[in-house]
Amino acid sequence: MNDRRPKFLALLRGINVGGKNVIPKDALKQCFEDQGFRSVRTYIQSGNVLFRSEQTSAKDLTAAIEQTLSDRFSYAARSVVLSERRYKAAIGAAPDGWGRNEDQKHNALFTFAGHSPKRALAQLSSPKEDIERVTAGPGVIFWSVSKQHLTRTTYMKLAAAPIYRQLTIRNHNTVYKLLSLFDEI
Repeated sequence: MNDRRPKFLALLRGINVGGKNVIPKDALKQCFEDQGFRSVRTYIQSGNVLFRSEQTSAKDLTAAIEQTLSDRFSYAARSVVLSERRYKAAIGAAPDGWGRNEDQKHNALFTFAGHSPKRALAQLSSPKEDIERVTAGPGVIFWSVSKQHLTRTTYMKLAAAPIYRQLTIRNHNTVYKLLSLFDEI
């Protein structure tokens, strides 16, 4: 049987980090299946869930997922839910060579609904062009920083900024693995 339901990715914020909001992958998968989603697939323990849904509104899916996770696991769930098309468009906007320089740390910062990358960047200090590169795409900020000079980067101050709570971050390895996993669901 060929499943034609749309594919989505939920990027959950703040689970299994520093011993907080611990949710085993199997329990997370079961939670999504209990919501009626199909072909549910998790990737690593940091809140990446691919699934199919008859629902096509990412906004409605986000609300439902956050409510169910909050109720079931007793924490204030936050997530970015992207259709396969939107995720591919976001990742397609990565600058040439993003993730390829081993001397740099490469992260994608996905913004929650209502927070554009442009507005998020406006709330931060300007990146230090000699040691970090920042590029905005649709719903995502690509940030590459020098590993050697990591402590001097603007990126290291991100966690202290109020906008940090409106982002969920994935490294380049995870970003590209999730892209390939869409073909498996």
